[in-house]
Amino acid sequence: MPPPEAVAGDVVLTADMATSDLSVASASRLGGRGIALAGLVVVAGVVLSRLIGWFRTAVFLAQFGGTSSPLDAFYAAFRIPDTLFQLVAAGAVGSALVPVASALLAGGEAERARRLVSTIANLMVLALIPLAVVVWIAAPAIVPVIAKPKDPAQLDLVIGLTRVMLLSPMLLAVGAVMTAGLNSLGIFGAPAMAPNVYNIGIIVCAVVLAPFLGIYALAIGVVVGSAGLVLTQATAVRRSRLYQPEIHIHDPAVRETLKLMAPRALGLGVTQLVFLVNTYFAQSLASDGGLTAYTTAFTTLQIPIGLIGVPLGIILLPPLSRAVAQGDDERFRRLVDQSLRLLLFVVVPLMGFMLVLAAPTIAFLYQHGSFTAQSTATYTPIYEVFLLGLVAHVLIALMAPIFYAGKDTRTPVTAALLAVAVDVIAAVVLFPFFHLAGLALAIGLGAWAEVILLVAFMERRIGFDLRPMARHAVSFAAGACVASAAAYLVARYVEGSMGGPSSFVAQFLELAAGGLVGLAVYVAWARVFRLPELSASVNLARVLVGRRGPARTEPLDG
Repeated sequence: MPPPEAVAGDVVLTADMATSDLSVASASRLGGRGIALAGLVVVAGVVLSRLIGWFRTAVFLAQFGGTSSPLDAFYAAFRIPDTLFQLVAAGAVGSALVPVASALLAGGEAERARRLVSTIANLMVLALIPLAVVVWIAAPAIVPVIAKPKDPAQLDLVIGLTRVMLLSPMLLAVGAVMTAGLNSLGIFGAPAMAPNVYNIGIIVCAVVLAPFLGIYALAIGVVVGSAGLVLTQATAVRRSRLYQPEIHIHDPAVRETLKLMAPRALGLGVTQLVFLVNTYFAQSLASDGGLTAYTTAFTTLQIPIGLIGVPLGIILLPPLSRAVAQGDDERFRRLVDQSLRLLLFVVVPLMGFMLVLAAPTIAFLYQHGSFTAQSTATYTPIYEVFLLGLVAHVLIALMAPIFYAGKDTRTPVTAALLAVAVDVIAAVVLFPFFHLAGLALAIGLGAWAEVILLVAFMERRIGFDLRPMARHAVSFAAGACVASAAAYLVARYVEGSMGGPSSFVAQFLELAAGGLVGLAVYVAWARVFRLPELSASVNLARVLVGRRGPARTEPLDG
């Protein structure tokens, strides 16, 4: 299952669009230098958006607290408009529209590509308007089924917030089509920055309007941010003459796009069942703040996925896509093996570091304003359980786009459906015993189920041997255990020396000292055992920070 898009307007909303930018057809239109530069632009946008997304969450918690009933209401209310967006647009647009539009452009059919983008955008809006009207009218009946408010006042609040945010799915759908269309034209700057404007709009409204409007300021911020996401791309769309108020439903390209979108939209729609179920369970807890704790812990999990997984996927996807386009099965098999090993080399120790440093991480990120040390103690165990699925989520960030690049949207959807089934069943079984930690564990189990199925499909399709990768993974895990133990001991020593993590500076020093020592130990481990992934990761880091020539875009395929 993909990382849950848009938990309370999270910037992950556009992660699929970002990773689909460099699809096979799009990549074929750019030279090596162009692919690298485009990749760096998208990486910068994704990384910045994750950081701003964290800041947005920190602002929410600082203003309303970690056990906030109004914040619970906001997160519950967002579930319904987000579901509408996921069903109609979301990642389905990027994974289907970009390859088809790029193929038209590559064939010299620029006008047909523009008609395609216009048609899809208009169809999105026409589909969402009646859905939003129905939800507006039926909100009093729908909300109690999904959110389970604790009292009539809470029910009225969730209904009101839901209705305010119903405009956002239409704006976001238009923004998603804009992103896909501009990427097809090789324009990446405005689409990469648009999610940041989205989050900034929410933050500004939260800071400026919350003292007067309370929690409604966040709902208004979602609409303002959605409009900002569209306006950020509007100039580029106008200059490229990408949009016209027309619909060409009989164009074969439109039909092909809708056909490709259908499986992905189904997968995203079914995926929403997980979040609807988890929202219901989290809201059913007797104490306030359950849904806020669950959502914040999950949002924190998305930070390393955005900072590590998505950028790695964007940088590694072009060479993989070119191998698919050229029919070079051997090279594709070699690149897949090397890419997966590199991801494991980076993410396995990262998961270990984050587990042993979970408490100071939560304190450093959120323990400000109304968010207290007690809130940190409550959130940390939930976050730790979420981290058990980190490796799986990052692997999905690379593996799913590989299938999309070959215009295969069915295989990832099949795996996502399995993940949904595992998620829902595990949540129903685990929640009565472990509460929010049970929901977090269910998400991780679903992600691992999806990875296993994707690996099985990929192994059968390209025929690579998993045993060498498994042996490497054991070495990575052993090194991660040693390095994580060192990080933990150093962090505890720093905490004791400073009398506890009571200040922002103390929390930062604890994290920095533990992380740097853990990293040094892991690098030493890799050198002692001569792991080739160490040099590959250094090369990739140089690509990400732009310190090596952009023409080289295959850090693993030497």
